[in-house]
Amino acid sequence: MRLDLRDIIQIPGESVGFDYETDLSDCADPPIKEIVGPAKVSGSIRNVAGVLTLTAQLDLDAVFVCDRCLREETRHIHRDINATLADNAQDSEDPEMFPLYGNFADIDEIVVTAFLLNAEESWLCREDCKGLCPQCGADLNDGPCSCTKEIDPRLAVLGQFLEK
Repeated sequence: MRLDLRDIIQIPGESVGFDYETDLSDCADPPIKEIVGPAKVSGSIRNVAGVLTLTAQLDLDAVFVCDRCLREETRHIHRDINATLADNAQDSEDPEMFPLYGNFADIDEIVVTAFLLNAEESWLCREDCKGLCPQCGADLNDGPCSCTKEIDPRLAVLGQFLEK
């Protein structure tokens, strides 16, 4: 979404709001399997002493895949987004500074970048997830599997002491 900022660029204290839905399905990277439905974005851009600041909220539902047991679960994600808009943002190394395109701001670019930079790298269905059995692939959260534990051949001699 391109937002026209012509009315606030030269007037400190002014602001313009936005509230819309956007498609972020292309942003689904592991551990997110898919983004369900449209993402809701709302917020405003305010001219604070000549500096344009964006404050926004992003809400969406996503299907996650647990890193240990591979279960899928839908979770709600809420992100608060703060950014600064400037003509010379390309020269800045600040990840929260975004460019103005003349009198316009590309809100989708800011939202997608903030979402990807703050995405979780891993996700567990629960904190004490036991994962999968490395031998048979059974989900250990459902109970123990029927596999017999293999003894390391280097320690097999010690096992003979336990049998006696």
